[in-house]
Amino acid sequence: MKTPQQYITSTRMVYFLMSMVLIFGYIFRSWEIVIFVCLMLQIGVWTGFCPSKYFFEKHGFKKTEL
Repeated sequence: MKTPQQYITSTRMVYFLMSMVLIFGYIFRSWEIVIFVCLMLQIGVWTGFCPSKYFFEKHGFKKTEL
């Protein structure tokens, strides 16, 4: 039987994480959290390295390209 790590990609997990963080920021009305997410996404776009994606890949999720 397959585990979630075997069929869920690291990119999908990053999208899930970012959406959960944004929902958390919305619930608590925290613009700092929204700015943090924007900063993380910009780092991923401009450098090609996403720390969250790297974390999920190290924990067994399928590797993908940004």
